[in-house]
Amino acid sequence: MLDLSKISSTADSGLERRLPPAFEGLDLNFCRNPTCASYGVPPDPFKRPNGAPPAPPGVLRGEVSGAKHAEFFQCPTCNKTARIKNNRAVWEEYQRLKRLQEFDPTVPSCRSKDCFAHGMSPDEHPEFYRRYGRTANGDPRFQCGLCKKTFSIGKPARRHLRSDKNRVIFKMLCNDVSLSKICKITDTSYRDLYGKIDFFHDQIQAFIAQREDFGRVDFGEVGSRFATDSQTLMLNWPTKRKRTPVAVQHLCTAHHRSGYIMEAAFQFDPSMTMEQAEAQSLAADEDDVSVAFRQHARVWTQSEFDQYLFKLRKQKKIPDTELYQLPHDGALVRYDVLQCAHALRVREMLSGTDVPLLLMMDDDKGLQLAFHAAFVDEIQERRADLAVVSFDKGMTNDARNQVVAAGQSLLAGLTGTPISAIRELPNEDYAQLVDFASYMLVAGWPMDKGKRFAFSRKSEPNKVVRIPTWRQGQSPMSAARLLRRATLRSVDSYFHKFRSNVRFAARPAISAGSTGHVWDKHYLYKPGMMGNPPRF
Repeated sequence: MLDLSKISSTADSGLERRLPPAFEGLDLNFCRNPTCASYGVPPDPFKRPNGAPPAPPGVLRGEVSGAKHAEFFQCPTCNKTARIKNNRAVWEEYQRLKRLQEFDPTVPSCRSKDCFAHGMSPDEHPEFYRRYGRTANGDPRFQCGLCKKTFSIGKPARRHLRSDKNRVIFKMLCNDVSLSKICKITDTSYRDLYGKIDFFHDQIQAFIAQREDFGRVDFGEVGSRFATDSQTLMLNWPTKRKRTPVAVQHLCTAHHRSGYIMEAAFQFDPSMTMEQAEAQSLAADEDDVSVAFRQHARVWTQSEFDQYLFKLRKQKKIPDTELYQLPHDGALVRYDVLQCAHALRVREMLSGTDVPLLLMMDDDKGLQLAFHAAFVDEIQERRADLAVVSFDKGMTNDARNQVVAAGQSLLAGLTGTPISAIRELPNEDYAQLVDFASYMLVAGWPMDKGKRFAFSRKSEPNKVVRIPTWRQGQSPMSAARLLRRATLRSVDSYFHKFRSNVRFAARPAISAGSTGHVWDKHYLYKPGMMGNPPRF
């Protein structure tokens, strides 16, 4: 991803590293301040004590300091700091997310998961198969030449006795109907319902793998604004011995105009267990090694998670009643690793376009730095801007209406247009009027410091927009447009639909008699059941 040729000549010098090595060409450890002259420039990764060879001419140095597991790099140009990331862990998580979207479970192949030919279709690998007649319905049957198992190829629902129920069951699953009620309404057994859920999951995953090709999308025509945010999903605690919540982050990026979910990921890997994560950590003997330099640093281990909670409790950052626990099935991915991998996935999807991008996100510093690191080339070439959006989420409906009315009054005063006429304007004319009024308010204002949008919509009252990629010399009209266009409505709309229509994703309800503990009869016990979220 980055050119490391300047410092590669010292790789065999025997010096101790202060920054982790690049992995598969990926290196995220550099200044992540987009307005800095050293932004995206790889610093010297080696410690150079007295008597050691100096850094090559022109190579950036800077300081690396901080406690173990919390080291950061301080840029010598702008003095901004950035946490050191484990490049290997980010690359592994990036590959996992990529496989989730590209794997097609419906590809006809040997059904035995232990067979070498599993996942290899007869069309692409005819050497592994031979024709074995047809089924009673006339579907072609094949036999694996390695394990001698047979399988047939036909319509996806050919083995369903009640395939007419599929559509209505799928709609009810995505519209807040419990499993027990689905069984009663459709006269379906739990066993058949669970089988259909697995069937729906495979078909959706196959649809994404076969048809999702962003290289064919003209983002100049459909719009090039993307909103990124996360929500916390709660799980029921698996045992009565430890009644503390299990929280998993759900990270999404949505296309603004269409609301299409470009990438969605859970902070959870069902392919491995906590026991396997602990065994990997013990085998590598990395307890005394910083997380940034470890070979296995993608997921939490139980011992590390307990130490982390103990540290937070000691610093009084969280009370004892709000401690969390790891899922009992699967492994919890480190959230900063997931953020970086998610940003890399979004960059990969948009790599084929040359139109200006506007990447909008919540006021989460870790998420911002992840996108700063992933979109280095686009930001440096001024083909991408980042917008950090925040607003008053807890306002009542009446308070929101008051904010909107105050904005319309201000707009009328600045432009001389009556409020009644403003309310009747078409969207395009209203946008031009708002840009003209905002131009007068933002002229000369540094947008990297943040600016309140005076004409807020009801969905985002008292919106404040900060452009960390803002450069000196950009026009006030450009700032006015960015102030209006920066919004999280697309991803927030998806989160609202997801929480409203999928029962296990509803906001946690805390009862007065449970001492603040979170538990709900519709929540899941196994996070692996979350799978890939539906794309509304």
